[in-house]
Amino acid sequence: MACNILVLNIGSTSFKFKYFDMDTETVIASGKIGSVFTDKSDYVFEVNGEKQEGFLDATSGYKPCLERVFSLIDEKCDGGKNAVDGIGFKTVMAGDTNFPCVLDDTVLDKMQEYSIVAPAHNTPYIEAVRVVWELFPGVVTVGSFETSFHNTIPDYAAMYPIDKEMAEKYGIRKYGFHGAAHSYAAYKLSSEGYNAKNIISVHLGGSSSVCAIKDGKSVDTSMGFSPQSGIPMNNRCGDVDVFSILYLMEKENMDSKQMRGFLSTKCGLLGMGGSNDMRVIEQQENSPVIEAYTYSTAKYICSFLAALGNVDAISFSGGIGENSISVKKSICERLSFLGVELDDSKMNEKLDTEPLLISTNSSKVKVYITPVDEELMVAKNTYTFIERR
Repeated sequence: MACNILVLNIGSTSFKFKYFDMDTETVIASGKIGSVFTDKSDYVFEVNGEKQEGFLDATSGYKPCLERVFSLIDEKCDGGKNAVDGIGFKTVMAGDTNFPCVLDDTVLDKMQEYSIVAPAHNTPYIEAVRVVWELFPGVVTVGSFETSFHNTIPDYAAMYPIDKEMAEKYGIRKYGFHGAAHSYAAYKLSSEGYNAKNIISVHLGGSSSVCAIKDGKSVDTSMGFSPQSGIPMNNRCGDVDVFSILYLMEKENMDSKQMRGFLSTKCGLLGMGGSNDMRVIEQQENSPVIEAYTYSTAKYICSFLAALGNVDAISFSGGIGENSISVKKSICERLSFLGVELDDSKMNEKLDTEPLLISTNSSKVKVYITPVDEELMVAKNTYTFIERR
């Protein structure tokens, strides 16, 4: 059946969208809006080969931004707003609601419950979904939770060594995140032409994680109960000894709310190096920070050999993963014992939409840069869900 899916990828102060014709999986319209909550929010839209750029007043939040996107579709796309069959959201976390589902008040309440765990993600999504309900009444809205790709992680890899009854009561376990990015790497590199069975997906950006993929399924990942764990991120801490946090809370007289803010906004690259931008840190030649970041990433890659047995392909994605040559080289140098060899000339080639092979012909593990299309994966989930209704 003909089906057009609008995907909204909401950030804390920006968002991207893509409008798909799912018969051909082609993009009808796309765009990005930045600096939400300011009076000069910048946008770039593309529809029917035409590019639009400008600014709008988004001091009130996501509503004027979404109104502008819906107006674009209504004015420039065949069938206008009436041709939109479904709206997909790259939702982040709602505890054990970790599967694509129709978004309703019950699901949003669950997301609100877990906002304490993912404050930078859940809060803007809840706002945006309610705005969409107001502007697009009657159109099915589907949430593709980032945790859903990791439902295949074995129980022994997902459980934490805490009291079992308390863990079950409060849903404390490894959930994993970046599902859209990691599932895209699995989708591409498992396909004909690549045929990778055991893949390690390394998604590095403002938010970073590593995922072990076997036969197209997640079997372990670096993020856990929250998006705070794993390797260091731009403002987020990654793995830290929990007792060091309790010690710091006592020394600084911090309550839990203050500590959550500290761990999610003042740590990671920012805390270690004074900037949350890897490009700035690279320019400063702040080698201890880069080494800490790349060492942590390489360590997770190596640990996932226990889950996979061997590795056929390593996939780099995300802003840092795609663009930073020095980060990729530093990580892969630590993997030389696996026979990983990078080809410097290939790393300078222009990226297209397909994975770019950057390892040498003699490398025992193929290494790719994979420009991920998170919105496509959300559109696929939304389309599948609508078909089943």
